[in-house]
Amino acid sequence: MTDAVLAGVAAHNAGEYAVASAIWAGEAPVDPERHDAEVDEFDAANRLLDGLAAFATAVTGSRRGDWSAALDAATAAELAFDAVADDEGIDLAPIERWLAAFDADPELAERSSPPTVAVDGDRPTPGELPIAAAAVVAGAVAAARGDGPDVVADALRFAREAEHPETTRYATFLRDYAAADPSQRAIVFERLSGVVAQERRKEDDVAGLFE
Repeated sequence: MTDAVLAGVAAHNAGEYAVASAIWAGEAPVDPERHDAEVDEFDAANRLLDGLAAFATAVTGSRRGDWSAALDAATAAELAFDAVADDEGIDLAPIERWLAAFDADPELAERSSPPTVAVDGDRPTPGELPIAAAAVVAGAVAAARGDGPDVVADALRFAREAEHPETTRYATFLRDYAAADPSQRAIVFERLSGVVAQERRKEDDVAGLFE
């Protein structure tokens, strides 16, 4: 399970459909380091991401009333999921049922929300994610809001330099920002920016010693 897949699922489950769409489409500005994998594993992940990105387009398009694009995307999602193995970790059955129902009755999108997505039996949300996936969500949110994804990227970097990255204050702020109510995000980002700026100053001070 890649960080991009997991991050998009969490954003989708939180009702952040446009954020999920950006993540699954490869538009999130924070791209965490990934372990090397065999080519066929990347192909499998890409097929899954293609399907999820098309599903997200169907959702966001329908919510904007762009029915033609949404229906085309729903068809593309169904075709992509046909090529995804059953053991990818995501329960695609509810998504596929929604896509089929949406194809038959596009106004379904106006009457009900799309299904939440399960990963290995859980339905993750942004506040529960490992730091790498949380940073992907936070970066996509920051880009959408104009908050500065570079702050998110540095927070992830500083966390990784710690002995226990997942329990650092950077991890806490990244999760808080990713999961925050939109009305509270400016406040959380200000706090995140403050701790990142503090660490940046320390780096500059150390660098200055060797000049």
